[in-house]
Amino acid sequence: MRVLDAAATAQALPWAALLLALEDVCREHAAGLIGCPPRMVLPLAAGGSLLVMPAISPGLSITKLVTVHPANRGLGVATIQGEVVVMDSATGERLLLLDGPTVTARRTAAVSMLAVHLLMTRSLAKVLIVGTGAQALAHGEALAALHPQAERFVHSRGRPLADLAALDWDLVICATSSHTPVLPPALVNALGAQALVIGVGAFRPDMVELPPALVAAAQVFVDDAEGAQAEAGDLLAAGLTAPQTSLQDLVMGHAPVLDGRPRVFKSVGCARWDLAAARVAVKTLAASHSPPCQSDPPPSAV
Repeated sequence: MRVLDAAATAQALPWAALLLALEDVCREHAAGLIGCPPRMVLPLAAGGSLLVMPAISPGLSITKLVTVHPANRGLGVATIQGEVVVMDSATGERLLLLDGPTVTARRTAAVSMLAVHLLMTRSLAKVLIVGTGAQALAHGEALAALHPQAERFVHSRGRPLADLAALDWDLVICATSSHTPVLPPALVNALGAQALVIGVGAFRPDMVELPPALVAAAQVFVDDAEGAQAEAGDLLAAGLTAPQTSLQDLVMGHAPVLDGRPRVFKSVGCARWDLAAARVAVKTLAASHSPPCQSDPPPSAV
């Protein structure tokens, strides 16, 4: 088994390839070719969480084991730690050990970029990223690579968000571990009808980044319908308990018509996205003449 550190994992996960792989796993999951049970989330000490996330397919299978400890920031310790084990489904042979936080950050940002591709009707000009952690950094890198024309603003605690309300935002990305909404009413009220707001930081029912009034008034989409129903505090706080249009629905062309309201895309994560990243890593390493690893066959041959 080959072990990749954070830098090597990032290098093995180019953005454009990630988006294509995400579309592939959406189609294959819709066809019943991928198994992905709800992730197990267990509470740990100091407000931490242990996430266990498996996904299986005929060629490759993965398990991600990740811990999230928001209080670690004050200790000088990484908030997110973990690993993704990539294995040959036919033999169980372990092929790769990827850095879990890097996979999580890059595949989550790639999911957001795929949502932008599917939900935005104009080119990005102004983007606001709320947060300064690993997810915020990954989203900034993805935007720089895939939307270099966009002007990017990153909000830190030193500048009130209300000061930014007057700008005409195309995209707002919230990537915090907040338990209370981080967007002030002035900014929410200034959002245009074509704006897209993405929430990626709140992954538990008690975590909320997006104002409930915004979510209730918006056209809502999610990365994973089952996971969002159970874990998306942003949606639960707004009283949305029914299944929402998912990324898979969007990829398969089963989405409702965009109706002019602001759009909210809520991402909680699922192991299918990690499987997509694992496939990309295997193919990238093979293309660079690294030691060979078995990859999934193309979707048409699965």
